[in-house]
Amino acid sequence: MADIPVWFERNLGLLSAAQQQSLGRGRVAVIGCGGLGGYLVEELVRLGVGRLHLFDPDTFSPTNINRQLLAVQATLGRSKAEVAAERAAAIHPCTVTRVFPTDFRRADDEALRVDVVVDCLDDIPARRDLGARCRALDLPLVHGAVTGWYGQVGVQRPGDDLLDRLYPARTVRPAAMPPPVLACTVAVVASLQAAETLKLLLGLPSPLANSWLHVDLLGLQLRAPGLTRSA
Repeated sequence: MADIPVWFERNLGLLSAAQQQSLGRGRVAVIGCGGLGGYLVEELVRLGVGRLHLFDPDTFSPTNINRQLLAVQATLGRSKAEVAAERAAAIHPCTVTRVFPTDFRRADDEALRVDVVVDCLDDIPARRDLGARCRALDLPLVHGAVTGWYGQVGVQRPGDDLLDRLYPARTVRPAAMPPPVLACTVAVVASLQAAETLKLLLGLPSPLANSWLHVDLLGLQLRAPGLTRSA
C-alpha cells in the first residue's frame, strides 16, 4: 500500500489510508508505564501512533510480574518508562518516544503538549491532579483503573470534570496496601483505553465522552453508569 508501512496493512479496511496516516501524526502522553501503561503502549505502537510521551518515575519490582506486561526478569530494577520506550522501538521504527522518568506533576506544560493524555495511574490524588492539569491545558483524557476482577474506563473531554466526579475530594484517603490485581483485568481495561484513544485521535464519536464504563470480568458484565449524563 502506498505510503503505508507494511506492518500496518492489516489495519486497512477498518481504517482508511488517510486515517492510518493521521495516526502516524498522533501524539499521546501515557501517564504511568506499569500495568495499564505497559499494555497500552504495546497497542498504541501496533496501531501506528506516531509519538508517545512516556511518564513514570518508578522501576520494575518482582511484585509487578503478575500483571505488568513489561515486567520480566531482565527488566527488574529498571525504569518503567525507559523499558516501555525500548519495547516500542523493538516493535517497529515508526513510533517516536520521549521518556520522562519523573512524576508528571513535575513536568512542564510543553511535555504534555499532545493530542490525547491517558491516565494509567494507580493513585487517586494523582488522578485528580491529572484531570485538573488536562482541564487547564484543554486536553482530552482517557481514564482507566483496575482492582481485582473489576475496572473502569472513561473519557474526560476538554473542559469537563470527569475525574473529579469519579473521585470526589471527600473520597481521597491515604494509600493503604495495594489492592490485588489480575493480568486479565489489566489487559482488558488497557485495550478499552486504547480504543478510546484511537477514537479521539481520529475524531470518531464515542458514547464514553465525559462518561465512564464499569467492567466486571467475574460476572462478564459491562455497565455504563456515566451514560446517564449526556455526552
